[in-house]
Amino acid sequence: MGPRQVLREAGFDRIVTIRVLADLIRTKAARNGDKCAIRAENDHVSYAQIDERSNRLAHMLASHGVGMGARAAYLSRNRIEFFDILFGAAKIGAATVPVNWRLAEAEVAGVLTDARPSLLFLEPELARLIDRSALEAQGVVVIDLPETNAEWVAMLASFPDDDPQIEVPVHEVMYQLYTSGTTGKPKGVMLTHENLFCMAEPLADAWHFEEGCVVYNPYPVFHGAGILWVLMPLLRNGEAIFRRGFDEVDLLESIERHRVNITLMVPAVLNMVLNHERAKDADLSSLQHVIYGVAPISQAVLEQAIARLPTCQFHHAYGSTESAGTITTMQWVDHRPGTERMRSCGRPFEWLEMRIVDPESRMPVGTRAVGEVAVRGRIVMKGYFDNPDETARVVDSDGWLYTGDAGFVDEDGFLYLTDRIKDMIISGGENIYPAEVENVIFAMPQVKEVAVIGIPDEVWGERVLAVVVPHDGKSVSAEEVIAFSRERLAHYKCPRQVDIRREPLPLNPTGKVLRRVLRDPYWADQRFKV
Repeated sequence: MGPRQVLREAGFDRIVTIRVLADLIRTKAARNGDKCAIRAENDHVSYAQIDERSNRLAHMLASHGVGMGARAAYLSRNRIEFFDILFGAAKIGAATVPVNWRLAEAEVAGVLTDARPSLLFLEPELARLIDRSALEAQGVVVIDLPETNAEWVAMLASFPDDDPQIEVPVHEVMYQLYTSGTTGKPKGVMLTHENLFCMAEPLADAWHFEEGCVVYNPYPVFHGAGILWVLMPLLRNGEAIFRRGFDEVDLLESIERHRVNITLMVPAVLNMVLNHERAKDADLSSLQHVIYGVAPISQAVLEQAIARLPTCQFHHAYGSTESAGTITTMQWVDHRPGTERMRSCGRPFEWLEMRIVDPESRMPVGTRAVGEVAVRGRIVMKGYFDNPDETARVVDSDGWLYTGDAGFVDEDGFLYLTDRIKDMIISGGENIYPAEVENVIFAMPQVKEVAVIGIPDEVWGERVLAVVVPHDGKSVSAEEVIAFSRERLAHYKCPRQVDIRREPLPLNPTGKVLRRVLRDPYWADQRFKV
């Protein structure tokens, strides 16, 4: 009797300890067999199929000399095949490097040069982003991903389906994600099996990933959420609805068709979904939990969401790539509509330490004093790949990770983010945090989107500019925005200039406003302000 049959007859899978990624799919395949694990637009794959296909993939990698500590890169939009690669690499102790396909050719080359993968899985329509001959001359094996899932399965069929059964240490790198590189050369964040599994189970508990849950995930795998939000439903023997990209109509229809229980949305996207014409008659009753991040949720959006989704609970999350994802959460029970609490992103999880420090001295500051968020624990990355100097800059000898985020903690231990340290505006010697100003302007009923940036000022160094997008059919003037701000903020924090636009603000793949894109035209002729 094989191990799968023993586990299946036992009726549960907790008799196997999940320490590394390969244990997850082995254990779940033994229990769930032919149950659907991941569902894409036109394909789906069972737990047993992922286990078998990742075994074959592991043998494919080994045949090309990929082994413990090596890296396999993936340049493609979201496809089910990515998880064959992720699990297959993990089974032999190799790391997967998902490459941001939104980058320009030179940026992709920079990532691949830094990562030095042994092998690259490539979606052919993205071949324009690489110099194939140059990569192959460097010893990189380039494997074209077939157009269909059936062709992929046929390609793997020539490799054995037995599990390599290689002992992989928990400190081995599981996947390597690259930072955006907005302030310089992208850095490869090395995340280990321990980084993931020290928090994945308790995180799934905290966010109510129940047994058999159905989770909607349109996030790209070059971002941590794109991976974690497939692995967490698998931990709960559930199903991940895995999409190539985000589409409001597809989300609404997937909730109806597949009875989605949980999803992750930034507040701006939640607002967009709820205001979509298709949402008026959609059956959204299965949706029980929405985790939102990137920005606090506004009172107006929360009230609308509660009215439209009365049985749904909302939970705020904050984290960073270097901390394997999540640092704090504000559970639904902690929301206090109409109070300061709505600006908070919650309290730190019990598996880590968090403190607020002075950005210069790195000494802890007091309650409500703004400083840099620092965290310590098993979630902290192994380091930046082949970059000890940058690693030492953000992780000190005591294991504290300095996130670059500015914020403060209140008397009850709730964290309030004010901004990125680098996005702080210094006007006349005063520190101004854009998020604080944005929260005020966003309360205007006419305002759909807002971003605050610092622009050059001959007298004060910088002045505050607000870029405002009104709701469709509504209008707002620069004078109204300035007057509204001055009633609620110290005058030095208020915008002195307002740019009213009709087109949406530029966002990165995770929904964060690209302030740099807004800021660059104003600083093009300046030699300062990164």
